[in-house]
Amino acid sequence: MGFRSDDRLRQWRRARSELRSARDDLAEAEASAGLRSRMSRRTRWILATVAVLALAAAGAGIWYAAAAPQRYSDEDYLKAATAEVELLLDVDANDPARAKRILAGATGSFHDAFAQSADAYSSYVKDAGAHGQGRIDAAAVQSSSADGAEVMVAASVQVGDRDTEQDAAPLQNLRLVVSLVPEDGDLKVDGLVMVP
Repeated sequence: MGFRSDDRLRQWRRARSELRSARDDLAEAEASAGLRSRMSRRTRWILATVAVLALAAAGAGIWYAAAAPQRYSDEDYLKAATAEVELLLDVDANDPARAKRILAGATGSFHDAFAQSADAYSSYVKDAGAHGQGRIDAAAVQSSSADGAEVMVAASVQVGDRDTEQDAAPLQNLRLVVSLVPEDGDLKVDGLVMVP
């Protein structure tokens, strides 16, 4: 029974192929006899032009997608904001490169303002023997767009000096609005405002 169905399948395929060939021959004969018109040069030119335009549009779409600015998710903004705030709030007199790392994650007005006081900040922390650690209590994206985001960060910090143990230092609660903008493939702090 399997042998017969294989034979029938082959016969069916052969018949379809012969039918397609006969249709093509009939169309060619009708075109030669003038009963059916062949595709004119103008029609072929129009079809070729449409194909070229479609390829150009597809190429332009691909280029536009590749050249579009990188989109960041709310999670990306939250990670960048909390990392920068932690860096700002953690104080260590034995880490003289901290100010440089803060500047590396900054841009615009925040970079300019912190750059003016970076040496004084580093000197004060070193001379006072300051030590402390900040903790991020909560963070949320207030607004975001392709140009950047505003992130609200609630944090707490205890900072002591040589004469004060960190645990004995008063706990300070802070609320900050961090403005982030994309620059050179990274999210950087453009503004930082303490809010009551």
